[in-house]
Amino acid sequence: MHPWRIVTLVGAGFTALSLPFPFATLPALGAINGIEAAAWPALLPLAPIVLAAVIGDRSRGLRPDGVVAALVAASAAVLYAAFKLTDAVLAVRAASGASLGTGGFVLVGGTLVCLAGAATAAVRT
Repeated sequence: MHPWRIVTLVGAGFTALSLPFPFATLPALGAINGIEAAAWPALLPLAPIVLAAVIGDRSRGLRPDGVVAALVAASAAVLYAAFKLTDAVLAVRAASGASLGTGGFVLVGGTLVCLAGAATAAVRT
């Protein structure tokens, strides 16, 4: 099995796993997880990449056009995840007694792992 498949699936798994984690805890609202913070759209650009990782020739990477599409989609997911982490940081700074949760960091980390997997797909063995 080509390594890009494993790396991509692990990254997508961590991205999905970040959604129930708290992104921020605010005094008036309590803990806000990734679903309530609208972080779930970060999974949308990763869906075609995960589908490509699950089906297809398991011993080879993607063709060049597939690599470009996967890199663009994974980059969009990383960008959205960075915006959601920034949103959580700004919300915590604006409220006294608020704290930052781990969800945003896991979201960014998961999308970065997916981006690494998409880059690894360029190697066709």
